[in-house]
Amino acid sequence: MPYPILYENKGRTIVLFDSPSSIEHGQSTSHYLKSCPALESPYPSTEPKGIKRDAAIDKIPINERDYHNSLQDQIASALTEIDQHVSSDGGSWCKNRGALLSQQDGVLLVSGHNADRHTAPTYPTVCTDHISTTSIVPLILSTTELRNKLPSQNSIHAIVVHNPRIHLAIVETVDGGAFYIPPRATFIRSTLKLGQQAFLACQKHTLLNTRFDLILLDPPWSNRSVRHSGVYRTSEGQLVDPFQQAVDVVRTALAPKGLVAIWITNKASIKSAVCATFHALGYHLFEEWVWIKTTAHGVPVSPLDGIWRRPYEVLLLFREEPLSQPPRRRVIAAVPDLHSRKPCLKPLLEDLLPSDYNALELFARNLTAGWWSWGDEVLKFQHESQWTA
Repeated sequence: MPYPILYENKGRTIVLFDSPSSIEHGQSTSHYLKSCPALESPYPSTEPKGIKRDAAIDKIPINERDYHNSLQDQIASALTEIDQHVSSDGGSWCKNRGALLSQQDGVLLVSGHNADRHTAPTYPTVCTDHISTTSIVPLILSTTELRNKLPSQNSIHAIVVHNPRIHLAIVETVDGGAFYIPPRATFIRSTLKLGQQAFLACQKHTLLNTRFDLILLDPPWSNRSVRHSGVYRTSEGQLVDPFQQAVDVVRTALAPKGLVAIWITNKASIKSAVCATFHALGYHLFEEWVWIKTTAHGVPVSPLDGIWRRPYEVLLLFREEPLSQPPRRRVIAAVPDLHSRKPCLKPLLEDLLPSDYNALELFARNLTAGWWSWGDEVLKFQHESQWTA
């Protein structure tokens, strides 16, 4: 499997990741993940200029401006260091993306998404009335057979599915094709609400009863560009806030001295709410990871000091022990892949975890070898059409 880190400094505070191969590495697979061509030039800028920009900046609180200025200074310094390495080493900012999605593959993903919004689902769902106590029994895939044939995708909805093999398993469904399940991976394909009963039922199952040393969250925060694109459902319009549902899972499933890692938006109110919520539970912010999205030539995909669109996302890490110093910040550069598909940071997260750790990812859009993954789009990128040998 390809190693995804193209450059790292001694303290791993500056890292260059290859996004598609990070997911391949995270799944312990020899298959190649289909992707899109690496971005060659930044997106067209829609940023305000002149007086309009000054007016927009004046509306931003000073502490928020200072925070982003600090981030941007550190990002700029990190990009300079990476560029010096890439230039002197004759390397590149990403690996060659030879396995590209065809138009038909792209249509499959769009169809799978539309299933959650319209009336002709490619990925069927079931209503809560159909979830009985018998349906929450975990499905343990074959220990000897590669392929596991099931009548429909409904048969793996809102239950725990576990691959006990140290190799890839394949789930074949009549109505949806085949899905690749990484070694030792466990998943629940449902919303947090619908999957809660199955998740709790596993506490009675010897093989699956566990608490987690890491819980990674990527909540569907409300976001203007996401709402307009319709790529996935955000928190708006949902009866229960997905973030609060995730907090309930953290409260009951995180192991003592466990880590919580959560992706946030660049809105100051989101960061404040997240920090306040976890602080109330006894968890303290100890690291802050910044993913800067660049072109294939190391240029930010949009202006680094942009106001309306910032070219970076932040991952906050919490643990129980309070710090006597400010949280450590890392800068992770990666050329973006498909929309909503983040690089798999498993190699970095494992530095902070025991060797025999257990991990759970909430709102997951793909699987990870040895991890639990839970979300209504958890198989989004596991379909056979998304991979090539």
